[in-house]
Amino acid sequence: MFKALFTAGVSRTLGAGVMAGAALALAAPPSTAADEVLPPPYEVTGANGVGLAVVWDEAAVRKVLPHGIEPVKGMTGGINIYSVEHGYGIGPYSAAYFYVDIEGFDSPQGIKGRWMLAGVYGPDANTAAALKTYIGLPVRTGTSRIEPTGNGERAVGSVNGHDFIAADFKPVPGSCQQAAILLNYVSLGPQGEQPVVTRLPFVGESCKADSASAKITAPSGDPFAAFTIAKVVGAGEFKHASFAFSAPQPAAK
Repeated sequence: MFKALFTAGVSRTLGAGVMAGAALALAAPPSTAADEVLPPPYEVTGANGVGLAVVWDEAAVRKVLPHGIEPVKGMTGGINIYSVEHGYGIGPYSAAYFYVDIEGFDSPQGIKGRWMLAGVYGPDANTAAALKTYIGLPVRTGTSRIEPTGNGERAVGSVNGHDFIAADFKPVPGSCQQAAILLNYVSLGPQGEQPVVTRLPFVGESCKADSASAKITAPSGDPFAAFTIAKVVGAGEFKHASFAFSAPQPAAK
């Protein structure tokens, strides 16, 4: 009896201490330099956006893939345009990027591994710097937005004051379902020599969208202008999502 009471008392004391410590940390977080870029892991919450499934022009994609990274035969991939409200390490931010599906890095759910072709994150330059420095993603500072149109919504990616992608879609009301998946993003490591895998566990709402179209409007010479969309296959929204960037690990198929 005494042992049980003592154990319970210790648990309550420790629990109260943990809660008090967390409250103090949130009330007065440690100061960091304005230009400090933290290494992963990173975690973000309040992610909302749209993902388009596309077929890419093969020649342009193969030019940027390193030896040993093979795109799927159908040259499928996607365009993600979204924003996040809160984050650890990075965030809040908005982003837009192109990716191609690749062989050999499927997730447990059967989702193909992804190779990012080009992307922007911002407006804080530290966000893009962190993802480029520690994960090796081909990104730079930029932003995205989603705005209403007469028939639906338009997702836009922007860099240096110029829009480079515009995707139109029509949300399907009442179609959202909870989703929990793992995404594998492959990139060249910080040294730019060997491929690494960054795993992103994702939890949120997945919603259907109709009437999807996309147009790349990047000026000649811009990295985004190198890619051509052969076909838009479909689109979907994600809402109230959370996901994390793990520390990259050596790629092993």
